[in-house]
Amino acid sequence: MSFMHEMSLAQNIVDIVQEEMTRHGVEKLQAINLAVGRMAAVVPQHLTFCFEIITENTGLAGTALHIREVPLTYRCLACGHEFTADEMAFICPECSEADPKLEKGRELTIENIEVAD
Repeated sequence: MSFMHEMSLAQNIVDIVQEEMTRHGVEKLQAINLAVGRMAAVVPQHLTFCFEIITENTGLAGTALHIREVPLTYRCLACGHEFTADEMAFICPECSEADPKLEKGRELTIENIEVAD
């Protein structure tokens, strides 16, 4: 089992967050809130594990990493129907047209950070 993908992502998240902390004069965080799409190729448990390793003995140690999973959301190009699916969808459930467009579910976004008191 390889954690290299999540390790790289965790390092990028830490770099971005530390840059924002410096820019805003923040010294301690309570939490970092992420949105991760189901098709982002990220294993949330691995990302959390890697985040904890990277932040150990740093100013971010003890900061919670909250991960909200973003479901796959499609929009049919024929009828405009928007729907969610647990897996890849190739047919619109409303009009049965093929190839609905994937609108959400591939992203990895830092939604916000919570500053500690």
